[in-house]
Amino acid sequence: MKVEVNLLSSCRTELSIEVEAERWKPDYQAVCQKYLRQARVPGFRPGRAPLPIVQQRFGDSIRADFLEAAVRKYFKEAVESESLKPLSLPKIAEVDFAPGQSFTFKATFEVPPALELPNYKGLEIEQVPAEVQDEEVEVVLGQLREQAAEYLPVEDRPASSGDHAVISLEGKYSTAGRKDIRDEDVYCELGGEGTPQEFTDNLSGARCGETRTFAVTYEDDHPNRQLAGQQVNYRVELKAIKQKRLPELNDEFAKDAGDYSSLQDLRSKVRADCVERKEKAARSEMQSSLVDRMVEDTSFEVPEVLVEEQLETRLKETMQALMMQGVHPSTLKLDWNQFREQQREKAVLDVKRAVLLEHIAEEEQLTVSDEELEEEISRIAQGADQPIEAVRSRLTGDGGAARIKNTIRNRKCLDLILRLASVKTPPGLIVQP
Repeated sequence: MKVEVNLLSSCRTELSIEVEAERWKPDYQAVCQKYLRQARVPGFRPGRAPLPIVQQRFGDSIRADFLEAAVRKYFKEAVESESLKPLSLPKIAEVDFAPGQSFTFKATFEVPPALELPNYKGLEIEQVPAEVQDEEVEVVLGQLREQAAEYLPVEDRPASSGDHAVISLEGKYSTAGRKDIRDEDVYCELGGEGTPQEFTDNLSGARCGETRTFAVTYEDDHPNRQLAGQQVNYRVELKAIKQKRLPELNDEFAKDAGDYSSLQDLRSKVRADCVERKEKAARSEMQSSLVDRMVEDTSFEVPEVLVEEQLETRLKETMQALMMQGVHPSTLKLDWNQFREQQREKAVLDVKRAVLLEHIAEEEQLTVSDEELEEEISRIAQGADQPIEAVRSRLTGDGGAARIKNTIRNRKCLDLILRLASVKTPPGLIVQP
C-alpha cells in the first residue's frame, strides 16, 4: 500500500492512498462469498448459484459493501503507518476502483496542530491576594443563622412587613395563550428582597383566610423569562402568617451547628474554610493568567472540529443553566444559531488553552494512573452523596474514563505551570498564615 501525505494546513491533512490489486482482492472475494451464501437467485437453491451470476445480479451492492469496508480498513492502516491522529471521520473523495487495478482514494481530516511550545518555566506572576476579612466570616455565620431560623406562627394580628406569608395563588396572564400560574404553600417575605412590591402592599394588613386580588407588571429584564415583560392578574389567599426568629450567635448555636465546642471554634473553622476557598480561587486565577499569556505568545491554528465541539458544550451549558433557573430555553425569543456563533471567539480560546496544555503535558510526560482515576470518582461520589458504583458506571461509560483522566491530567499540568512560575508578592500584600 502506498500512502502520500499532503499537509493542507497545520491541522488539516490529506492522504492519497493506493492499494495494490493483490492486496485488496481477498477482501473483495470475501464480500462476493458472503453474497454467494446469502443471495437468492431464481432457479438456484440458496448458496448454489454460480459466482458469475451472483456478481452480475448483485454487482452494485457487492461493490458498495466492499468499498465501505475497504475505505475504512485501509484508511485506518494508513493513519497508523504515518502515526497520525485524526480528530474526526475523514472526508473521502476521488475513489477509483476497477477489477484488476490498484484501488485509490483520498481522505481529508483534521489532526491536532503542531506547535512550538512557548516558555512555560519561570514565568513571573503576582500573587493573587487570598486574605479573609472579619466581615466575610460574619457573613457566613449569618448564613448559618438563616439556615437554622425558626418560623413561628402568628395568629393575633394581620400580616405586616417582615412577616413570611404562607399563600396559595392563581395567576392569569394578560397575554392570551399562556398557561395559568397555580401554586400552594408558597412562602412570601413581605418587604423582602425579590418580593414584588404589589405582594407586600396587598397582603400587608390581611388576616389568615382572607383573599386579595391584584395585578403585577414585571420588568422586561426580570430573571424569570416567562414573567419578563408580562402582566399577571393574581388571586392570593393568605393561609398563614409566620415570623422568622434567628438563633442567638453563641456557644449553644455553635454546638447545634456541628461538632464545635464553642462559638470561637466555629469561627475558626469558618475562617479556615474561607481561606481554603480563596486560596483555591487565587491559584485558579493565576493558572488561567499564565495559560492566557502563553496563548497570546503562541500563534497556531486550531481544528474546526474541536471548535464545533466546544461551541456545542457552551450551548448545552447555557441551556442547563437556564433550566436550573426554571426557564425552559424554548420559551425564549432567542436565535440560538446566532447565539452559538457569538460564542465562537471564546470557543476558539478554550480550544487553544486545551491544545497548549495537552502539548505541555506530553512534553512533561504527565500521566494519570487508574488509582488516581478511582480517587477522582470517589471524590465526585462523596460530593454528590451517591454510591460510588453508580457514579463510576455513569461517568466511565462511553469513553468517560478517558475524559476524566484528561481532566486530571490538565489539572496536573496547571499545577506544574504554577509551581514552575516565579510568584511575586506585591508590596503591602498580607500573606494569610
